[in-house]
Amino acid sequence: MMHAVVAGVALAALSLPIGGTVHRKTEEGNRKYEEKVYDDALRAYTEAQVGAPEAPELHYDIGNVLYRQEKWDGATEAYARALLSATPTLAPSVSYNLGNALFRQEKYDEAARAYRRTLESVPEDRDAKRNLELSLRAAEEKKQQQKQQEQQQQQQKQGKDKKEQQPAGGGNERKDEKQQQQAPKPEPRDEQDRSGKERHPAGGMTAEQAKNLLDSLREQEKAALKKQAERRAKQEESAPAEDW
Repeated sequence: MMHAVVAGVALAALSLPIGGTVHRKTEEGNRKYEEKVYDDALRAYTEAQVGAPEAPELHYDIGNVLYRQEKWDGATEAYARALLSATPTLAPSVSYNLGNALFRQEKYDEAARAYRRTLESVPEDRDAKRNLELSLRAAEEKKQQQKQQEQQQQQQKQGKDKKEQQPAGGGNERKDEKQQQQAPKPEPRDEQDRSGKERHPAGGMTAEQAKNLLDSLREQEKAALKKQAERRAKQEESAPAEDW
């Protein structure tokens, strides 16, 4: 099932003297980004990096451009570099968008860790909490699919007939898989705040409530992993020994 991740992308602002080359190129990149001329925006940010090669804001902005271009690997790398020296104000947004890029690559466990990092700094961020929950759910579904594939491979090795190799539900399950492939991909949500400060998540939840929810999600993840380990152990015990 395709999950719609809530994505937030906002550009960062460099704390540099107005009128400098880096500042001018960054502003040019921001304008082109807003106009959705992403190639020109990327060029401007890259030129700005000549004068500020390690600026986390520029790595973040480049990551946002690559994200819009659906270049998930490049976006992930740019966000990771931004996190190396991001300020406490910028870091939550960087880790949030890093989670989105990882989610797009179906790296759900890594995405969950990125969203947790955002929640450690901004526990009331409802979007990050929702995406964390979606990541954990998607990770569990992916593990179940891998388990089914392993079971099918084991059945093939044991020489069972083709009918027995089919998962329960046969044609209906294949139809569901086709529908999953055709499901629309999640669309990122632009945010109006482009000041480079942390994103302004929707309110409505106290920090204590947010902490309780995060703790609950962690317990659910632990329980799911424990159940999976128990199922795997039972399967190994019940598997017939091979005659060598």
